[in-house]
Amino acid sequence: MTSPAPPIDDPQAPASLPTLADELLEDIFLRLPTADDLVRAFASCTTFSRIITSRQFLRRFRAVHPPPLLGFAAYEGFCPAQPPHPSAPLASAFADAADFSYSFVPTGRWNTPWHPRDVRQGRVLLECTPEFEHPAYEYYDIVSVKDLDLAVCDPLSRRYRLLPRIPKQLRAQYEPLLDCGLFFAPTGEDDDETTFGVVCMGMAHDKTMLVVFLFTSVTGQWDIRACSSSWSYLAPVVPVSRYSSSCLDYEQEQECFYWMMPFVNILLVLDVFSMELSVVSNLASYHMQYDSGKPLIVEGTDGGTEVFFLADFFGDGPTNLIRLTKQSDSESSDEWQLANTISLPSEYNYFTLGAAQGFLFLRGVLQDCNSGNSSEDSSDDSARQSVEPPDVEYFSLDVKTSTEPMKICGMKRYIHTAYPYFGYPPPLAKPAI
Repeated sequence: MTSPAPPIDDPQAPASLPTLADELLEDIFLRLPTADDLVRAFASCTTFSRIITSRQFLRRFRAVHPPPLLGFAAYEGFCPAQPPHPSAPLASAFADAADFSYSFVPTGRWNTPWHPRDVRQGRVLLECTPEFEHPAYEYYDIVSVKDLDLAVCDPLSRRYRLLPRIPKQLRAQYEPLLDCGLFFAPTGEDDDETTFGVVCMGMAHDKTMLVVFLFTSVTGQWDIRACSSSWSYLAPVVPVSRYSSSCLDYEQEQECFYWMMPFVNILLVLDVFSMELSVVSNLASYHMQYDSGKPLIVEGTDGGTEVFFLADFFGDGPTNLIRLTKQSDSESSDEWQLANTISLPSEYNYFTLGAAQGFLFLRGVLQDCNSGNSSEDSSDDSARQSVEPPDVEYFSLDVKTSTEPMKICGMKRYIHTAYPYFGYPPPLAKPAI
């Protein structure tokens, strides 16, 4: 008996069903409400995992679903979001998978630990500097530009790139230069996902010259992008990094880096796209608390730049946020006005940590706490430690939708320098370097 003839291919047949099914599944996955749901879908079968981990799909997913806040990259390591924060499950998985001790990065020339200076798009900008005389004063020290060792790493994939030192021939005519700002430069939407840039701001020791250095991963080199000698009237104040904050607006193609100049009530502004330096000098004091952290700069509800800083109206600690906005009917970048104040829960003293993705980040210390220890008394120390809440808590505040801080995590130590980490846990994250 002869075998049946094989089927004849129809040249008019539609596109293959597997391709069509992949496209439909992508559209379905894009409609999942959270990254946590997508992780569960990934684990359900091999077909789903193949589609979800493709770069094409992940690029579409990130455009629809901004990366969730997973925690802070701090000098002390990674501080993940804790329950009941909605990102806590993802943050826990991320913390288990990533290495924020940076043990995979070779030791710098100073043989001191690597510390974070900025975080963006899954990358951490690291510095290695000479050892400080007293570790408790790291937050206040100013480092010479020539002493900086820098690296960029991806703690999740454990990839890194050591940056060359800023060449002496670029620094020579301005030396000695003090580091007064170090941060990632913005990347374009069409740039490769592993492309990055780093900006280093240096001020001459006599405080009369500001110099902007830029490193790009494409060229692998530093160059000078801007300099100005018109800052002598700022002396004797140095724009140090602890008073700095950045604000990125892709729609307006603008990112500015701001320094609040303590005690003279002005903002020093660097437009990172144009590399132009300017000054906002008409700020009133508004009871500014210069020992309560950096100014916080975000894109406001109407798309304009807004400045927030802590103030103390009643002498019982900083519990109010001052909100300044640019005047919408003015073309001058120097026209700012008081918009309103935000009253924070009064049981805490606050410290500003930074701003990113439209959120403000604050550290809160309970009013009845002293040096990070609870003032509650108990004869049974072991029992007290098991039930007392953390003395130091960390909050976010979405300035567009809320006036109530949301707790991110709590711990028994102060963090002076912390960088919010927005990202995706494995398997949704691709190597950033």
